[in-house]
Amino acid sequence: MTPNDQTNGGRKTVDICDLVLDYVTQFPFAKDVKSRINLDDIHSSDIDFTRLFVTHKKTEYLLPNIVNGDTKQSIAVPPKTLPPTLKRDLKSHVLFSSIFTNKTSETQTNHLRTERRTSSSCRLSLQKVVTKGGSINLQIGPPSMSVQANGGFRREITMSKDIEEVFEEELTWTLDTEIVVPPGYKTRAELIITEDEYYGKFQVETIFEGSISVKLRDKKDGSVVSVVVINDLSKFLTAKNGFHPIPNSTSAVCFVNEGFCHCHYGIGQRVELQEEKI
Repeated sequence: MTPNDQTNGGRKTVDICDLVLDYVTQFPFAKDVKSRINLDDIHSSDIDFTRLFVTHKKTEYLLPNIVNGDTKQSIAVPPKTLPPTLKRDLKSHVLFSSIFTNKTSETQTNHLRTERRTSSSCRLSLQKVVTKGGSINLQIGPPSMSVQANGGFRREITMSKDIEEVFEEELTWTLDTEIVVPPGYKTRAELIITEDEYYGKFQVETIFEGSISVKLRDKKDGSVVSVVVINDLSKFLTAKNGFHPIPNSTSAVCFVNEGFCHCHYGIGQRVELQEEKI
């Protein structure tokens, strides 16, 4: 395993700075030049990325494609609603409960108003990612309009340094209703929240195009001896490290970042009434 291809617990991280250094140290310099330059201590400031253009495409989600009972993975843009095959068993729990007792001979009408808050969470975990100097800089959004609307996740999250991020949104549930209690009865009113969760895979394609230049300095005085200009990125961003050439392009390459998304969120509320004779 090379320094630019780090695997940790099934995760793979590829840093293009390390790949640039590998390429330069193996570059076929003339003997007189190679004897002068310091290949063991190339500073990051001597790597010029100003002419390198990096584009991250929109997040794509891998959705199950069920054919004849077999489940396969297919790539799809985020759907407006989650397909039923992606939903787990819905879970419900009581968020608020109150008892109204009527010991009179007349029917009572009680006004019930309450407000409760819950949190929705979304965990993004990258399993395969390309970085530049340790920086990720990927923007990943929720998997569907349903998760955005019900979970409160209305924005993309930027993953900069960490390969795993968890973000939460607060949801407010409001109950404003009338509870009618017959004489000689007590009524329990419960505010029940129904929750769902989503678990799936996502991909983000990163495209690299342009050029990179590296200054090589003298071992003795630190002056610039040579400059290596990499115009064809496919020379060092190769399939060995997960890069692939772009069709109809002479030098641009792409890398497919992969990860998992797990969201837990509320999707609805209801009121349940239980009457019991005193």
